[in-house]
Amino acid sequence: MTTTHTTLGRHWLRSLLMLLVLAHCLGLQAQQAQERRRCKTGFLLPEFSDAKIMQSFGRYVKAKANILIKGAALCYMEDGKVMKAKTDGIFGVNFGDTLRYVKVNGAMARVVAQKKYHQLLCVTQLDENLYREERLGTSDMSYFDASDLNIFMQLDGLENEAEKGVPLCDTYYFSVKGRIIRANETEFKKVMDPGQKQAFKVLMGNRFWSWKDEESLKMLLDFLPL
Repeated sequence: MTTTHTTLGRHWLRSLLMLLVLAHCLGLQAQQAQERRRCKTGFLLPEFSDAKIMQSFGRYVKAKANILIKGAALCYMEDGKVMKAKTDGIFGVNFGDTLRYVKVNGAMARVVAQKKYHQLLCVTQLDENLYREERLGTSDMSYFDASDLNIFMQLDGLENEAEKGVPLCDTYYFSVKGRIIRANETEFKKVMDPGQKQAFKVLMGNRFWSWKDEESLKMLLDFLPL
């Protein structure tokens, strides 16, 4: 009898979750249609900020840092110059207690949400395809280049862009106990909790749920094994 009640309770909670998803995503979809993130400075943060650059064995160095939109690269200030960091020995960077980035394929990915050993991550960078389209097909990206000495120089060009700034794009990943996967249905099915298959199927059938929506993706942390 107790087992039956427990099962019914789980089904009820899943149904309630789906209703909440539906109500929430209705508002999100309308919002998404109006918004496209843009950047006017070439960096994700408004200014270079105090940060801890995390290294192996719990070590870290402090620096004024920021994230370059070209390739989501980590940059820092040194003697008044902007330097592009070599990330071979870097695991991530923390800006205060609430804004964290970890390295994903050499890029800096923002930690969107975390549950136990699982994380939802987001790499935000320049949308190069759309940028070229808006510049009438030109491929001139020179002002984002860095020299062989890893010194980044902000050249003329960005300041002359239209007032709206340059377009950004988000790419989402999951870190599942340290394993990085792209946030898509095919990859997620390989790592999800097998006991959540039916609930996952119901969620995928919700047309207001989206793999491109951050709030939707946060819900999938509950579908990963403990």
